[in-house]
Amino acid sequence: MLALFCYAHNKISDVQIEIENWLTHLHLLYTRDYLENVKSDPEKYITLGISLTIIYSILCVLYIYGAYTCKNYLMIGFILAELMRLLVVTMAVATWLLVLKQNTMDIGLLIGASVAGGFFLLGMFYLWVCAANLPVLINEMEQDEKIATIEKLQQMLESKQRPYNRAPNQIRYMDNADTAIFTLPRNKKHVVEQPFVTGSRIPVSFNR
Repeated sequence: MLALFCYAHNKISDVQIEIENWLTHLHLLYTRDYLENVKSDPEKYITLGISLTIIYSILCVLYIYGAYTCKNYLMIGFILAELMRLLVVTMAVATWLLVLKQNTMDIGLLIGASVAGGFFLLGMFYLWVCAANLPVLINEMEQDEKIATIEKLQQMLESKQRPYNRAPNQIRYMDNADTAIFTLPRNKKHVVEQPFVTGSRIPVSFNR
């Protein structure tokens, strides 16, 4: 669409001639007034079309970046703009089918155009639904991650609070995960030069 508008911007006179041919040879129903306004100042409408297309392209890029980085607020603009565009396209397709019906008697052409237009709109709305559901999916994934993190923390707290058994004649050295490294009897004097305890190396001595 951007390329088409840019081409039309350089062919203002040709656009006016083409619109005049439509107004003369076709029965345009309620679109005649709109085409007459475009014919009177086509440059204004073409410039507006270029501006809207550029904004839409920027929203597309923001949506792609937001989907890549899982940032929902970057996707909202595209979702709303795409919904408005689909509504306008739906009205344009319906108007085109009505105009085609008024200007041709070919039943096969009407049926083919109606089926093609219906499938086109169905596919476009399906793609919009897919794009609109992505932020919802991201929110569900974030909630699942938070729940998993909370459950993991609860398990860690429960494992820290569980008491461990110690025989009256033994000393048990524990690491940070409450796992026994080694045990020593208490009936003799022992000097451990450098016991392997997580995070430190210190000499430990004890008496009976």
